[in-house]
Amino acid sequence: MNKGIRPDIIWFNSFIITVLCVFAVILLRFEVLDIFFAFGIFGIFLLTAVFSYMLGLQRGLLVSVAVTFCYGSYLIYAVIISKEMTTVEPLYVAWLFLIPTISILAAKLGESIASNSAVAKDIEAIEELVTLDGATGFYNNQGFFKKLDEEFWRAKRYNEVFTLLLLQIANFDEIQIAYGNVGASRILIAVAQNIDQQMRGTDIKGILVNNTLGILMPGTDAAGADIVVEKLHLFLTVVAVDFENGKKNIKVKPSIGAAAFKESDIDVIEVYERAKTELTYDRG
Repeated sequence: MNKGIRPDIIWFNSFIITVLCVFAVILLRFEVLDIFFAFGIFGIFLLTAVFSYMLGLQRGLLVSVAVTFCYGSYLIYAVIISKEMTTVEPLYVAWLFLIPTISILAAKLGESIASNSAVAKDIEAIEELVTLDGATGFYNNQGFFKKLDEEFWRAKRYNEVFTLLLLQIANFDEIQIAYGNVGASRILIAVAQNIDQQMRGTDIKGILVNNTLGILMPGTDAAGADIVVEKLHLFLTVVAVDFENGKKNIKVKPSIGAAAFKESDIDVIEVYERAKTELTYDRG
């Protein structure tokens, strides 16, 4: 089997070719066959395929076996007992093999599609983990800017709004000197936890560099962002941090820059640069 071709494509093509061949034979034999009988069996043929696709290979085969048994019993009755059929067309006999065949193809198609969907979800989950910061659960730099770019183009397309906040701990250098790198990391985690408690579940948070965080607020304009900035200044002035020797309240100077999306923005960099400029004016 060619490894370059996905299994679901192979099963789908096999399924379609089988259905089309059967349908073509029915049309070619139109004058000879009882057309209502032939299309009735064709309908059962397709229903068996649908059930097999939905139920899986094992249950699908059970359905096809039951259908084939009923159909075979009818043929025996019509030919031997009631004498309704004096001759048996080859296609009538072929149904005994076509029904289980289409059942297997449909079931394999369903399993292959489900398998590919599961793989796609696993890949998406892995990509999500790769773009997350392990300490805070926020997006890392790469993941945050990917989300920011997606939101930018969504807002551009649907004429919606969003605001980008950049939050920097202005006294982070002093914190590192006083508490060391490990202590500074714990303080950053505490700041991130406070931010997470104050923001909406739909807001996207990220760690951009060691002392700067990004917050993406979909559906929030400049006026709404001002309220959020005031709230963050209030709740982040003092944060409770767990150290090895107990919990301490640490004074933090959060500097926050906000930039709302504008229709005139060409790309996400323009929004980011405006937020960065605003950040320089707010020194906590």
